[in-house]
Amino acid sequence: MKKGKLLNVAVVGCGDFGEKHARIFEKLPIANLLAVCDVNQLRADGLAGKINAERECDEEQVQRFYDIEDMLQTLGDRLDACSVAVSEHFHYIAAKPIIEAKKALLLEKPIAHNGEYADKIMNLVSENNSRMMVGQVLKFDPKYQTMAACIERGEFGEVTNMYLERTSTNTVPKRLSGSISMYHYMGVHDFEAMLTFAGKAKPVKVYAQAVNKVNKKYHGEAAVNEGDATFNTITFDNGTIAVIHLFWAHASDSLGFVARAHIFGTKATGYIDIKKQGIEIFRKDEYVDYPEMTYWPEFNDEIQGALKAELLHFCEATLSGRPYIVDNARAVLAVKVIDACRKSLETGMPVLM
Repeated sequence: MKKGKLLNVAVVGCGDFGEKHARIFEKLPIANLLAVCDVNQLRADGLAGKINAERECDEEQVQRFYDIEDMLQTLGDRLDACSVAVSEHFHYIAAKPIIEAKKALLLEKPIAHNGEYADKIMNLVSENNSRMMVGQVLKFDPKYQTMAACIERGEFGEVTNMYLERTSTNTVPKRLSGSISMYHYMGVHDFEAMLTFAGKAKPVKVYAQAVNKVNKKYHGEAAVNEGDATFNTITFDNGTIAVIHLFWAHASDSLGFVARAHIFGTKATGYIDIKKQGIEIFRKDEYVDYPEMTYWPEFNDEIQGALKAELLHFCEATLSGRPYIVDNARAVLAVKVIDACRKSLETGMPVLM
């Protein structure tokens, strides 16, 4: 039984990521999971049932809801905060009643599916004097944050150029069938990291190109659908140049998830490489497995890693009233740079910010 001051939370969205949120909140010593909510009744019932099956008989049961307004009205003042883990196209619809109810909000990345709706969400937060944190998990990855701290202390001198890469197998676009952009599903991490590494410099021009071969059957012919890979060149007002390479067409059961960042400054150079993560498992047919050990590895019957650290920080900062460490304005700018990249794909031309 948890004791002391607890943050009463609800999770909106009971898909893969919403389930991760719910399982983490259930184990955090300072959180009390009151409810889960999803328009898909089977998902909401299934997730609530899983969690309740592990609770003691005398513990309060997790409630399930199929409508956010109904959940907010039913729980009333008992509810302190919500996390939203639904498709980015529904972020504004899901966030609006939560913000207007003045519940603290953890909104999974990206903040919205485009800059217009990102601004609308930020305006709602301001108008209602509410609290919101965008779920940027790289803010809780010690590798990226160590690099950012070194840059902020001036150890790199002036950052002159950078290259960021994030790749995955084609099982992801096959599963998503064009419902989510490559930029929003995985690339937004690197756009936000790029802006962090750039410091006060502002992006002024972008140019993007795409390759659409392997995933054409899932995304169609149009290059704007991003296909297999995009190369995105971003120029900053101080002359810094960044290239972000996104690719999700590795053959199934091949290389898997890879993320890299190369930062070049006038005084230092830094490299981040997330692939092996300290463990390799050699399987039959010469297949090598690199288990994910950074963001949400599971051991001791719990989800660990950076995602757990993110949710713990949200709870601690909400309970104490301290600021969240995620810069929401930077999260908005990341989406606007992505907008510019997608416009460049459409036009075949550079786009000024």
